[in-house]
Amino acid sequence: MSITVIGEANIDIFVQPIGRNTSHEATRICTPSHISFHHGGVARNIAHNLCLMGHDVRLMTIFGNDDFAARLIDDCKTIGMDLSLSTQFHEAKSPIFLSFNDTKGNMQSAHSDIELNNRMSLDWLKGKMNEINRSEIVVADTLLSAEALAHLIDHVTVPLYIDSVSPKRAMRLAEAMEMSKKRAFFALKCTLSEAQALTNNSVPFEAAKALNANGIKEIYLTLGEQGAIFSSTSETIHFPALPAHVVNVTGSGDAFFAGIIHAHSFGKKGKLAVPIGLEAARMTLECVGPVNLGLRR
Repeated sequence: MSITVIGEANIDIFVQPIGRNTSHEATRICTPSHISFHHGGVARNIAHNLCLMGHDVRLMTIFGNDDFAARLIDDCKTIGMDLSLSTQFHEAKSPIFLSFNDTKGNMQSAHSDIELNNRMSLDWLKGKMNEINRSEIVVADTLLSAEALAHLIDHVTVPLYIDSVSPKRAMRLAEAMEMSKKRAFFALKCTLSEAQALTNNSVPFEAAKALNANGIKEIYLTLGEQGAIFSSTSETIHFPALPAHVVNVTGSGDAFFAGIIHAHSFGKKGKLAVPIGLEAARMTLECVGPVNLGLRR
């Protein structure tokens, strides 16, 4: 399918201690660790996964002007992403996400330097809507401004899929929905904490149904080791997680959402898409970086 993915592209830096689990915040000593650099960002990861799955993908993002940006751009082009709707700001540095993980790959703390993403504004977006609507599917994350998200919701003419990214960013989606005239879109991928931020409800099934009632046709709510929930106006179903040898959790949710979109592309809709999303997540959990190249079609 022809898919436009809109949102962040950044550098991921993962720090994972070797041997016993060490708290990164409780010690002042130097801890032997595996430190790895990856091309990341929610939108970029989803786009990368969809390219591996065989889709015609256009990534609409913003780049800085440093060595990291040059590598990001070159890598996106090598993967096969169309960057014709992306923008490079020559006076800016690349966004960076730094994650301190435990020995099992679970994030313990993280820091981000993503000021550049503030430029994903309404002005940046609105002049590109005609091109965006030439896609068969549009995917966005919540690094866009609330005004830009509201404009996208109101003016997209093809199915819109949104990843809420984090509890804080989910509130940006809530703000966008308040601004929106349409107040509805096709699919949302969120975690339980993000769903709670959007609904004030921490009960998974209830939060999912509340999101359906708020104008979102399909909800894909991820629960980590507890699996995932699919919810529509007609049904709400829980799926257990697949067994996995976890190396790093970062990127698994992005792979899950890409798997859902991929499943939709060949007719597996709604609940039928969830097993494919869970398999993509499992494969990503078992690799060091945020994208597993084994997802290649």
